[in-house]
Amino acid sequence: MKRETRYELGCATVVLNRPEKRNALSQELVSVLSAELDSLAADDRIRSVFFRGAGAAFCAGADLSEIQAMQTATLEQNLASSNALREFFTRLANFPKPTAAVVHGPALAGGCGLASCCDFVLASSEASFGYPEVRIGFIPAIVMVLLTHQIGERAARDLCISGRAIGAEEALRLGLVTRVVGPDALNQAADELARDLFKNSPQAMATVKSAFWGIHSMGVDQALRHAAELNARARGSSDCKEGIAAFLEKRKPRWLTPA
Repeated sequence: MKRETRYELGCATVVLNRPEKRNALSQELVSVLSAELDSLAADDRIRSVFFRGAGAAFCAGADLSEIQAMQTATLEQNLASSNALREFFTRLANFPKPTAAVVHGPALAGGCGLASCCDFVLASSEASFGYPEVRIGFIPAIVMVLLTHQIGERAARDLCISGRAIGAEEALRLGLVTRVVGPDALNQAADELARDLFKNSPQAMATVKSAFWGIHSMGVDQALRHAAELNARARGSSDCKEGIAAFLEKRKPRWLTPA
């Protein structure tokens, strides 16, 4: 893994750097990525985080050689490994700053899961997405939970049971992808998104992200009551005071509160 930082855009890019393994999510890489999220969360200069893959693939999913080696381990050992992946995906989905996957090639299995945990997925027209685990006798157990919330159960069943790969345009129609651009325009699309996010209130974006995660476990009435409380609290926040004052005074806001 390597990090590229552009403070003028307030963004960091985390590059999955195992091209010889199609950026497979080894246990070591998952641990490194989790630690990297903690570091980026603490850096107030970073407003957004982007994920890319080195080489031809974005991420091909789990490291199958590690899974094969774990087949002789105990259930408890396998559960510890599985929980480490669950905790990473949960951490990514709950990350207080906006995240984006910049997908130029295949994003498969856990790699597709990583992308789906991000707030935005920018895809090259040459990218592909899928959950092919069933084709090797495995299951996309963790990622299907998050996928179902994003694209609905019918579409999630299609992808997870068929194991088929889909192109970027179909992924866009399903809601798995935010935007599709030509391969030569992918870097520009990422810069544009980072620039737009840099203008927003870090505090407000973090609150919106937290609210999205929280309402998953609520009924409609409870979610609306929770939303009303968030609305009321946001009105008195330092960023809201600054944002409204800046709007009325026709100037750019000066955000004081980190995410």
